[in-house]
Amino acid sequence: MINLKNLDFHLGNLTESNRCLNHEEKLGVVFGMTNLEEEVKKEIYFWGKIEGIENDYYITYHFKDDDFFPKKVFYYCNDDYKFHELIKGNDNLIEKLERKMPFTLFNGIPNSFYSKGSTCKRKENDNDKYIDETETDDENTESKKSENESDEENNESDGESGEGSEQSWNDNNLVSDNRENDKHEYKNKDINDNDINNSNNNRNNKNKSERQNDIIELERLSYVIRKIDNETFIIPHDSIKITNNMEMKFSNFSGLNIIDALKLTSWVHFRYPKNLTSDKIKNYNTFFLNNFLDTIKSDIPSNAWNIKINKELNKISIINFLYPGYTFYHTLNTPFYASIYIGNGLPNHDLPFLLP
Repeated sequence: MINLKNLDFHLGNLTESNRCLNHEEKLGVVFGMTNLEEEVKKEIYFWGKIEGIENDYYITYHFKDDDFFPKKVFYYCNDDYKFHELIKGNDNLIEKLERKMPFTLFNGIPNSFYSKGSTCKRKENDNDKYIDETETDDENTESKKSENESDEENNESDGESGEGSEQSWNDNNLVSDNRENDKHEYKNKDINDNDINNSNNNRNNKNKSERQNDIIELERLSYVIRKIDNETFIIPHDSIKITNNMEMKFSNFSGLNIIDALKLTSWVHFRYPKNLTSDKIKNYNTFFLNNFLDTIKSDIPSNAWNIKINKELNKISIINFLYPGYTFYHTLNTPFYASIYIGNGLPNHDLPFLLP
C-alpha cells in the first residue's frame, strides 16, 4: 500500500510496468495527500489515476475502522490536487447505464452529466409503438377542458330554458333554481381547479423523478473505482490476520520466495470474504486466522491474472487482464509490495475472446 512515506519508492518500482506518474504529478499528489492527512487526521494512501478526455482524476483513500473489516473512503482531485470525498450514487442505475454504454470514457469534468433522466415511454399497442407520456397528459387535459366547456354550455342552455318558463314559476321557485345553478357552477369551478392541481402535481412528480435519474460523472467515478478495487486490489495471503476478538490486523509480512510468489493461491483480494462468518472465526483452533480471504485462483476466469518475474529473478509483477491498468509488484524475500491502477476505468470487454 502506497502512503506518503513510501510513495516515491513504490512508484519507482512500478515504472517497469509502464504505470507511473511524471515529476509534476508526483509533487502534486504529495502536496494533496499532505493536506488531506492534516484535514482528516488519518493516514492517506494513493490508489491510482483515472484518465479522462479533458482532465485526469487522482484517487486516494483512507481506512474506516468502524466495522470488523475496514472500509475504504475514497477521495478524488483534478490537476489542482485538492482532494474531495467521493460520494456514492445510485449504483443500480449506473450499472444499467454501464451495460448500455460500455465504452464511454470519462471527460474529467466532475459535475458534468453522465446521463440525464428522460421522460418514460410506454407501449400503446403490440405494434411496438410508443407514446410520450407528456403528450398524452396534454391531450388528457385538453379533453378535460373541452368536457368542462361542454358542461358549462349545457348549464347555460338549462339556464335559458329556465328563463323561457319564467312566467309560470313563482318567485320562490326562481330563487331556489338560481341557488341550485350557482351550486352547480361552483362545483364545476372546483372540478376545474382540481384538474389543474392534479396536472401540476403530475408535472412536479415527473420533474423529481427525472432529477433522481440524473447521473453526474462523480457518481459514476465512485461506482467505477469501487468496482475496480473490489475486482483487482490484492495483497499477500499471510499479510493480514484476524484475532478471536474479531479484530483484523496487518501481520509482520517478511516476503515470499520465488516458488510461492508464482502461485495464484499466494495472493488474495483485499475485500470482505464471501464465505467467511463470525462462527468460523470463533471456532478456529488457533489464536490468529490468516487464510480467510478469497484467493485470485478462485476468480472466474482464473486465467485473468498473469504473474511475471523480472530478469534478475528478484521481483514479480501481477497484472489483471480484465482491468489492464492494474499492476501489483512484490520484491521477493522482502516486505515490500504495492499496487496501482492507471487507466481509463473501462474493463476489457474482449477478454472472453482473448483467453485460451
